Amino acid sequence: MRIKWFLSLAGITILTATLQGQSRESILKAVTGNQGWTAVGNPSEYDETTVDKLAGKRADIVRKYGLVGATTQTIRGPGGNVKVTLYQMVDPSAAYGWFTFDRDVDRPGMTSLSAGSEGFRQSNRSSFWQANYVVYIDGNGSASDEAARVIAENIFGRSRKAPVSNWLPPNNLVQGSEKYLLTADGLDRRLRMDPSKLGFEDSVEVATARYAVNGQTAHLLLLLYPTQQVGKKYADQWDAESPDDAAFRKRRGPLLAFVRGTTDPALAAAILDTVNYESLVTWSEPRPDISLGQVIVTIFTFIGAALIFMVVAGVGFGGLRVFVKTKYPNKLFDRAQDMEIIQLKLPQGVTRKEIGE
Repeated sequence: MRIKWFLSLAGITILTATLQGQSRESILKAVTGNQGWTAVGNPSEYDETTVDKLAGKRADIVRKYGLVGATTQTIRGPGGNVKVTLYQMVDPSAAYGWFTFDRDVDRPGMTSLSAGSEGFRQSNRSSFWQANYVVYIDGNGSASDEAARVIAENIFGRSRKAPVSNWLPPNNLVQGSEKYLLTADGLDRRLRMDPSKLGFEDSVEVATARYAVNGQTAHLLLLLYPTQQVGKKYADQWDAESPDDAAFRKRRGPLLAFVRGTTDPALAAAILDTVNYESLVTWSEPRPDISLGQVIVTIFTFIGAALIFMVVAGVGFGGLRVFVKTKYPNKLFDRAQDMEIIQLKLPQGVTRKEIGE
């Protein structure tokens, strides 16, 4: 039982270390090692200071989302050569945001891609996100699809959207229109929203999506503030500045929702009615500020105290026995007439006993 428990614990430890330590190099090595793909040339590495050479004008955006690094590598497979670009972000939410920033369902020729958590294809470029990675693949369609599948299989970890994106209602959602924003740079101009009034300086998280109801379309803008008090402050500002647009916005706790791109109150109500927010309250006890050295000292202190207790108890019991035997011989201890003691009698021979017929 203990062996099984130890093996399970060891397996979990190794798996956790693998997920935490997975790098861009390890992903490319796994793909080109035994999947029928081979590397062509050497990879190119980029970090926050050099990503401008790779992302161009979008470099500031990817840095704001939280870039760890990027790698490009050309690989050769059954369908030909493709160029792979791996953007490693600080967490899955950052990867999801960078992925949605570059996705536009209105772009001509854009189609969905069945790879990773979500993906799309446009012309000879495929893109998907999984865990804390955003992957771009440039090459012909069949080779790109196969490369995307293989790469996705070798990216481990959980894919999690940003919290605000989870509050986008799924009903009547135009698939692929969702976006997650941390700055005003990606805010769609068609929303006609003043970025300075949204609260980016107060760490607001923004999610947008397009909805189609009864043949009409409109955009939903969700603003998730750090606290309910901050959300109420901005809601009160909108109520004071635009009281006539009250039918096109809604607040639930720290979540503020706007419907833009329509003048139909019925359409706005149909979308806003599906927006809900439930607060989840958790209580975390503060972790004691104890170092490893203090833990070791405490453990050996308890061991020392236990040893001292056992020595004192043993000496005390032995002393009591000697005192009683000396003061009151054959009164309490060693009363052979009243006590039976199990004896091994090792020096005695073996006596055979057989049942006679």
